[in-house]
Amino acid sequence: MKRTQFSLCCLGVAAVMAVSSPAAAMAASLSDYDEATQEKLLDDTLEYNEIRALVSLFNPSMQQAQITMDDSLSVYRNGMTEYKDRAAELRREADKAEDDGDLQAYATYEMNAQIMNALANQYKDVVEQSERMSTQRSIVSAEDMLTRAVQQMVQGYAQLDLGCQVAEKGVELAQAAYDSALTQQSLGMATDADVKSAANSLASAQAGLKSAQDSRASLKSSICLMTGWDYDADITIGAVPEPDLEAIDSVDVASDTERAVNNNYDLVSLRHESRATSTVKQNVRDRNLQDTEASVCIAMESLYETLQQQRTSWDGVDAAWQKAVNDKAALDQKYQLGMVGRLEYLQGELTYLQAQSAKLSADISLRKAYEDYLWQVKGVTVTSTESSGQQG
Repeated sequence: MKRTQFSLCCLGVAAVMAVSSPAAAMAASLSDYDEATQEKLLDDTLEYNEIRALVSLFNPSMQQAQITMDDSLSVYRNGMTEYKDRAAELRREADKAEDDGDLQAYATYEMNAQIMNALANQYKDVVEQSERMSTQRSIVSAEDMLTRAVQQMVQGYAQLDLGCQVAEKGVELAQAAYDSALTQQSLGMATDADVKSAANSLASAQAGLKSAQDSRASLKSSICLMTGWDYDADITIGAVPEPDLEAIDSVDVASDTERAVNNNYDLVSLRHESRATSTVKQNVRDRNLQDTEASVCIAMESLYETLQQQRTSWDGVDAAWQKAVNDKAALDQKYQLGMVGRLEYLQGELTYLQAQSAKLSADISLRKAYEDYLWQVKGVTVTSTESSGQQG
């Protein structure tokens, strides 16, 4: 199995951008890369730093891009609906788990629901921005939006993948507790009610694991399609790099805001419009320019504030993570010395994985905040509601 040359799922934005676009002739090809890079791009591992190249290389052909905007965006509209429905389903399961007092299952369902809802928002953003775009816009802007969307899908996948590990450990712990209850019952130390309670906890943990695995598989299929593989491709999705703290701490918001105003795709289009034939129309054009420039400046300020908030939050989570690492090392030593039992050790492993999940969420939230900031500087419009709605 190998990826097809073009991914139909990527048609949406590219179709809008490519029709009648002079920049379409600049589409990338494998020959643009050296032999070593070509080999990496064609293997069955999707590395985070390859996303832009994969999007550029395996977008639909210009012939495919002639389809209508409505048809081309249907993939994203359907995806948006699918992920919203999935989020609603997971939240219902979370509410049920909370009512049953199963906090572990509740946390798993709620985390997955948040990720699904964030992905739905990404699809919504692609649709809304694509519908506003001129067909004369450079293909680069289409690649920007697709790249950003895939980056955030891969970030969500990383969280779901670790969530599956947490859920697997939860099942292992619940299974051990159930086995222990059976043993105690045979010794007359546990009642039927105790065994039934343990069995229910095990069933709940297994259901939570199945839900997490289904969500992960669904998202992996979407990532495959977006980057040119078949939906069921057996690929490896690489880790999301840790946030670059040095770069984050050295941002210059004043200088970056000026660059964002110069680069913003909407502003570029407005500036290149022909001058109006009447004073009234010219005044409207000038006012649109001023309003859009003001919006870009406000967005930059908001994104900068979000970045600083996530940086502060990351510090707190990182301190908790370092403590969890030390606690896990101490637990391992005690277990090797026979000072703790299997159930206690499994609970400690679960606690460690939960701390690892929190650390990963903090890493991704900080990285996303920085990437959103950089995308705005580059010219992509990042809405404040979208940015705040996906913070973890």
